[in-house]
Amino acid sequence: MFELTAEVVSNRSVSGITWEIVLRAKEIAQTVKPGQFVMVETRLENEYDPLNRRPFAVADTEGELISIYYDVVGRGTKRLTSFHRGDTLRILGPLGDGVFPIYPDKRAIVIAGGIGSSGVSLLVKRMAELKVETVVLYGARNKEFLSMREWYEDISRQGVEVVFYTDDGSFGRRGFPVKDLDEFVEPSAVIYACGPKPLLKYLKKYSEERNIETYLSLDRRMACGWGVCLGCVVKTGNGFKRVCKEGPVFLAKELIDF
Repeated sequence: MFELTAEVVSNRSVSGITWEIVLRAKEIAQTVKPGQFVMVETRLENEYDPLNRRPFAVADTEGELISIYYDVVGRGTKRLTSFHRGDTLRILGPLGDGVFPIYPDKRAIVIAGGIGSSGVSLLVKRMAELKVETVVLYGARNKEFLSMREWYEDISRQGVEVVFYTDDGSFGRRGFPVKDLDEFVEPSAVIYACGPKPLLKYLKKYSEERNIETYLSLDRRMACGWGVCLGCVVKTGNGFKRVCKEGPVFLAKELIDF
């Protein structure tokens, strides 16, 4: 875990309410694992509001750079949009002991829901590098909210099969990304997912009924990010676990209440 001052390389609106910020953070870029996240201060050094850092998944890495996709939904993320190239901000990471395991000899089915696409994108990139057979089912409410569509179209050129879904049918297949799971899942496959809670709960039930190994990346409000405040706990078969520390990735069958 590193606490450092990161330089803003770019910060742009992508689509809908989603922005992408690229930071120069060498130590994090070289050590982050798929599923891990960072805590970012969304204020300047001499400011005190917003006080707490915000958690964001590391969506991609390139050399010394890390990419973060974020939805503008509150004061913290709105403040983050005001940073420009050359500005600096404080960042803590990589965080989370629970990461996505990769099985080179098993088909990977990756479910990406909305901004959850950034929670599994680094995993998809690593599996593409390892030539793991990978299928991505990426869904959002409409074409505008497929904020990482270009990124996933690029990765599809590296042998990853990507199927897009929109609720209204404005791009790709109409409906939710889980509706065609039986088309892609085989008994030895592994499912990975990040997205809204209803999607993850559905996948937990689906995987238990079919005995499919499934890993879910959970999203929680966090004050500290490294297990001190106990504000992000979930109930598991082995007691309560902290999403920021033992997670954010959990084996689906271990989760009881999330």
